[in-house]
Amino acid sequence: MMRCVSAIKEMTVVPHFMIAVLFLLLRLPLFAQHAVPLVKATSKTVTIRDGNHLKTGYWAVLPEKKPDCYFVELPQKAHPVTFITDQDSISFDVVYGNDYDFIILLNGKDSCYTRISARYNNLNTFIRGRAGIRPDTIPFTLGDNRKIYVQAKLNGATIRNIQLDMGAGGTVINKASVGKVKMNFDQKVTLANSDGVNLVSSASKNVLQIGKLVWDSVSIAVAGNMKENEDLIIGNSLFKDKILEINYNNRLLVVHDTLPPQVAAYSRHDLILDGGTIPYIVVSLTIRNKTQTGWVMFDTGARTSILNSEDVSMPLRIMTELADMIGLDDAIVPKLRIGNYQLSGFEYKTRQMGTAGLNMILGNDLLRRFNLVFDNKNGYLYMQPNVLTNAPYGKRDEYYVVRGVVAVFLIIAFIVIFKKVRKKPGRMGETGSRIFM
Repeated sequence: MMRCVSAIKEMTVVPHFMIAVLFLLLRLPLFAQHAVPLVKATSKTVTIRDGNHLKTGYWAVLPEKKPDCYFVELPQKAHPVTFITDQDSISFDVVYGNDYDFIILLNGKDSCYTRISARYNNLNTFIRGRAGIRPDTIPFTLGDNRKIYVQAKLNGATIRNIQLDMGAGGTVINKASVGKVKMNFDQKVTLANSDGVNLVSSASKNVLQIGKLVWDSVSIAVAGNMKENEDLIIGNSLFKDKILEINYNNRLLVVHDTLPPQVAAYSRHDLILDGGTIPYIVVSLTIRNKTQTGWVMFDTGARTSILNSEDVSMPLRIMTELADMIGLDDAIVPKLRIGNYQLSGFEYKTRQMGTAGLNMILGNDLLRRFNLVFDNKNGYLYMQPNVLTNAPYGKRDEYYVVRGVVAVFLIIAFIVIFKKVRKKPGRMGETGSRIFM
């Protein structure tokens, strides 16, 4: 009888022990269950090459995160992704829907569990109001500032002057427009814009309708640097799993699931989506005898293009305007090449943007001269010159300053010469006395 009881006790204890072990195994990270690659590092700073995008010093190793996840910028495009430490590197050929795990061994002791994910991060897809209708079209207007504006409904309220800013990483509302819409600000987020980097209020759940497209969980932050007549700024984050066409000829935004057939007549350019959202393409900029080539931002939210003040000094800008007044500016004016398209005489401002490589932003006074198709799925931009190709560019800031200074100089010179002429003596007789008639 005792043996039977003991046997029963053993039979009940063993299953409980096995369940406990199984529970612990299930709680361990996937890394502990499978052998994963390991790379060495002595610095927490890591460079990432995501397809064509080299992100120098982008990644900070965090041992406390298990795993620390990096989302690739073009999830639907098969491409290589490489993590480069100060000691080692590791590469994966990523395919949509898959994750790739490895360990960064920091200083020989800290295991930093890292994951590369070929998926979308916080993807917010829209719902179509009309089933089966493809593609979706949204009419827009070009403001006096050359920017793109659409109309929309936010949480049921009609709002106007919604700007499409391809240089924006997310959706923001004008601080002055918050009272127009019912919103629940339930969190704080870090917002970087022309006001600097600030912690601002954000509403995480909003319903946004543009045309027949409805997004039901849009996160919106509050911005204090927007123009008085602008209510909302939207960006490419709403379309990052789609193909977005900007047709300036017909003033239409068109949202496609697949490439439209007309792109066969367009030029194709490689496209980087910084952070999976903001578009960059390769251009060449020539200033006098110096040509630089690099990736630059497509920013429909900027009226003018922005050049690096390191590349375009104030004396050069003044000299360009003086040369323009007599028709000799072609030799010194900045020249931009996008593929086979060359542009010069475009409006620009300057900003301190660093000293390494080409740093530039393409504004909408320039971009509106092309119909554009952003293939956010495969990383390509398609361009075709349109009816605005030969429209006059806006005037640079120095245009009026230089001409004003020249006008003042000419007026002063005229006054001086006039006074000198008036001071000349009248006709004298031979004896030196004046002759009176």
